[in-house]
Amino acid sequence: MIPPRQPQRPLPPATPPDADDDWPVDPGRPLGLRLLALLGALSFVMLGLSSLVPLLNPQPPAPPRAPDQPARSVG
Repeated sequence: MIPPRQPQRPLPPATPPDADDDWPVDPGRPLGLRLLALLGALSFVMLGLSSLVPLLNPQPPAPPRAPDQPARSVG
């Protein structure tokens, strides 16, 4: 025997004609995408800061080597 069909849900009421000037409702983005965007933005900022730090805090120049001393070998 075939079960009886469930009645369809009623359609939502039509919007009144004077409500067409309202802004559309944005449901927003899921939390995972928001966190991913925040991680990307913070990574971009950190990359920019790490490239500016050497310009803002330069290394002191190395002292000149005396001509009478041989070059020191590392190792």
